[in-house]
Amino acid sequence: MKQREKILLPRLLSVDAINSLYHFSLEGRAGKGELHDFYEMVFVESGFYYVILDGERFEVPPGSCIFFAPNVFHSGDGVTRSTATVSIVSFDCASPAMRCFDNRVFALDKDRQKQLSAFFDAALAACEKSPHGGLRARDGVPPHRLQMLRAQLEFFLLGLYTEGERRAESSNRRQYKKECFARLSDYMKAHLAERLTLADLAAACSMSESSIKSLCREFCDCGPTDYLISLRVTAAKTLIRESTLNFTEIAEKTGFGTLHYFSRVFKERTGMTPTVYAKAP
Repeated sequence: MKQREKILLPRLLSVDAINSLYHFSLEGRAGKGELHDFYEMVFVESGFYYVILDGERFEVPPGSCIFFAPNVFHSGDGVTRSTATVSIVSFDCASPAMRCFDNRVFALDKDRQKQLSAFFDAALAACEKSPHGGLRARDGVPPHRLQMLRAQLEFFLLGLYTEGERRAESSNRRQYKKECFARLSDYMKAHLAERLTLADLAAACSMSESSIKSLCREFCDCGPTDYLISLRVTAAKTLIRESTLNFTEIAEKTGFGTLHYFSRVFKERTGMTPTVYAKAP
């Protein structure tokens, strides 16, 4: 009998186990350092996540995720406190292709964010912390639901892997845009006390106003004004905790101007007044 051809389906990325699942706010948490022998992915739902990874500082904006490779030390920034609400999954994957994720930040489009949120919802519903440490399936969860979790996570990773191959073709362009955004961000941080308009930023950074809007949307999923306010709030939090300035002086130094405006925006962004934040542990 003639042998018919068939396609053997490869497993480029194979997730072998899920070790832990978390969902919480990092606001006010001290950043403890750790390393482990499995992959960990942190998805930033809102706020900003600041981390020191293998000696390098990373700023992970909302709508992005960062992957920690096995046996690489990472810890909280310690200087800039994270404000992020995050979902975290750690997992075993020995596939060589996984190396393209090592210690990298990925900006996710809306579809990818929904895909990842669906995975976390399903995983948290199917799994629970084990009293012996780690993770276990909830009582009564059938095997096919756990296989679906594996498929969801692998499908998400494969999507990022495919996009990564395409991005490699335009890496020079991406690097240029990152450098432009870094220049914009550095200028904002250095001139927080000033009244910065979009025209001012464009002139100072040698960019068009539309380019500045595009960069902010791409790298922090918000407009220039919202990003500037986030930087001002972050700076104000540092000054509250680490300086002897009063609130009026902090408001002026961070570009809020009046104490009333500073207090209102600070509470909107952090859920606390400056006074409550100063007394918080």
